[in-house]
Amino acid sequence: MRQANWQQTDRSRVETLLAGVPFFNEVARDDPAQRSRLLARTALIEAAPGDTVIRAGEVESSLYFLLRGQLVVLDDTPPHAVLYYVSPGEVFGTLSLLLRRARSATIQVADAAREAVLARLDFNDFDDDRGTPYTLATRLAFFHMLVHQIRWAVEVRRMQSPDPALAADLRKVPVFTGARDSAAELASLRDQARALADLLYRWNHRPPGTTGNAQLT
Repeated sequence: MRQANWQQTDRSRVETLLAGVPFFNEVARDDPAQRSRLLARTALIEAAPGDTVIRAGEVESSLYFLLRGQLVVLDDTPPHAVLYYVSPGEVFGTLSLLLRRARSATIQVADAAREAVLARLDFNDFDDDRGTPYTLATRLAFFHMLVHQIRWAVEVRRMQSPDPALAADLRKVPVFTGARDSAAELASLRDQARALADLLYRWNHRPPGTTGNAQLT
């Protein structure tokens, strides 16, 4: 893998690639200054077929959006079967960040893909109250995106592999009912994201013999 310098050499290409990610579009629409800051802190990565993007067991603070190409998520145990595929527009690498765990799966560029292009962000920029470079609105958009993506993945798992106990825990995840666009809403979204991530992790790591594909990693 290598980091591309398109922000300096081909801004139109950057705009085209990021146009497929709703989070970037929302920030660009609502706050041009935050858009510029977000772009400045986004690393664009080029990867070739077979390149490893995330390795099981790693501990780091990056999350990724796939902008072009296809990725495969591999089981950590031999023969390293394909668990599922990552398609353009998807965010991945979030569970380990939210749960403060090592990466649970290896993700590689699919052999059939000509190339993959990814956007990499530092999760700490959004989660750290003291050192964040972003406004409350940008952080709210970020955590709304995470909650939506993880809840969707949990619902997929619920349908694929029914589990009454986990389904009951899903119903217990609180939904925010206070003032919108507030610090309290951000705190609630962060709690929701971590509660849903814990549920998804538990669903993904059910005992051998259960069915369904893992999600998000």
